[in-house]
Amino acid sequence: MASRKCPVCGDPFEPRPQVKNQKFCPSERCQRERKRRWQQAKRQTDPAYKADQREHAKKWADLHPNYSREYRAKNPDFAERNRAKQKIRNKKRRVALIAKMDMSKSESPVPSGIYRLTPIDASRIAKMDAWIVEINLISCASDKFESKTG
Repeated sequence: MASRKCPVCGDPFEPRPQVKNQKFCPSERCQRERKRRWQQAKRQTDPAYKADQREHAKKWADLHPNYSREYRAKNPDFAERNRAKQKIRNKKRRVALIAKMDMSKSESPVPSGIYRLTPIDASRIAKMDAWIVEINLISCASDKFESKTG
């Protein structure tokens, strides 16, 4: 059998006859990357697999609530490198303020009411579960109060 070039490490390898269309060499690093790529593709094409993976990750996180804090404490070099990289990512985004997605101001700039959400060009979104919408006010709660008193 002819040798092949591994797409991860670039080294030539002799594929095993038992493995049809073997593309990755048998090194542990390259096999880990092969599995990572397979899982990524599977999550994008199989909603049930994606849900199972998400549920498994949630259960693991619930069982290990302090994992991140403990890991950063045991690996200060990693934590510092991650902070430096995050600063670079923030500058690339050109966002002055980063907040958690569930954080909001005490007074909402959007009045309470009934709105129509119209999906618009989703091809620009990187996340699969995100929406870009146009928001149109149909009825505002303050309009109701003004009409009763006014």
